[in-house]
Amino acid sequence: MTPPRVWHLVTGEYPPASGGVGEYTHALAHALAGEGCRVHVWAPAEPSAERRVEVHPAAFDGEGLRRMSAEMEAFPAPRTLLLQYAPQAFGRRGMNAAFCRWALRRAEAGDDVRVMFHEPYVQFGIRRPQRNVLAAANRWMAMLLLRAARAAYMSTPAWERLLRPWAPRRLGPMRWLPIPSTVPRVDDPEGVAVLRARLGANRPGRHVVGHFGTYGGMIAPLLEPALLAILAPPSTSVALLLGDGGPAFAQRLIAADPALADRVVAPGRLPHDRLSVHLQACDLAIQPYPDGASARRTTVMAMLSHGVPVVTTQGRFTEPEWRAAEIPLLPAGDASALASEALDLLDDAPRRRALGTAGRAFYERSFSMRRTLDVLLWGSDARGERLGKGE
Repeated sequence: MTPPRVWHLVTGEYPPASGGVGEYTHALAHALAGEGCRVHVWAPAEPSAERRVEVHPAAFDGEGLRRMSAEMEAFPAPRTLLLQYAPQAFGRRGMNAAFCRWALRRAEAGDDVRVMFHEPYVQFGIRRPQRNVLAAANRWMAMLLLRAARAAYMSTPAWERLLRPWAPRRLGPMRWLPIPSTVPRVDDPEGVAVLRARLGANRPGRHVVGHFGTYGGMIAPLLEPALLAILAPPSTSVALLLGDGGPAFAQRLIAADPALADRVVAPGRLPHDRLSVHLQACDLAIQPYPDGASARRTTVMAMLSHGVPVVTTQGRFTEPEWRAAEIPLLPAGDASALASEALDLLDDAPRRRALGTAGRAFYERSFSMRRTLDVLLWGSDARGERLGKGE
């Protein structure tokens, strides 16, 4: 198998605009470039060129799609297009069927169209019936993309069950491309030591309990009671709340227990090098998810890749690999169990170290960019080993 040497990545977001899909696409583009590929990124972004990665400004309305086709056709055919797809990423309130028809036309013109499904579609429901129009449109869009695709990838194996009914029979197994951490690990032990000292972690019995996320409406209700229990007397530990929503969530914790005012730290958004140092400063991370830890959760990926011992939850989207790993998986709705497991770990430094080491090895083996590159370039989890059906 000869892997493509030129890739065209099409994405609805790209740095400096924030967003998980954009950061993932940026990391993937540069990883492919590191393998000697030439990468063209088509995105709503300013033009740029560096390290074999060229960014082309793109729009996904009718005129923008026609212009993108014309510009792409200046490159040698057949072109390999990898679409970074989530329904809401391409405008028109998640109903941009024109973009999906454009992808089908590119395939009919002979291009090698591949689709990475970050999300497949929204669900039908009775609580918000107005969203059912969006749910129907999303399924039509997914069907068009699957008809266009020579290969389909997914951010979690759970998506195949949702997508397979809409796929043509000719489409082979959908490959799993886990979403790796988008926070590169920085080797700065002095910076970590300075930060831990500033947080008071050099005092006996004082630990740094971290969380990385957005503190949204589904996760905050799980996280708040767990952290309040972990920080309750006689604990002297400090909570380090990383991510955009950290400062507001910190105020929420302090409002619930004013005694925590000097033991809750939320630096807000950080550049990746500083974020890496803050991740490494954590003795333990609490990462609850209502649908369970999965390879779609780049926040837990960041913790694992930095060797931070993690207490998390299992649910309907948790891949089987997690259950074989040495990572504490608790019921998503049980804040008491999360807190109890965390407190036991804070009292057991050797077990924490072992969990951190095992978690990082688990990440490298199962979720790292290396696995993504092997699947994209070689069609395998490890070079020379073909993926079997259902893997």
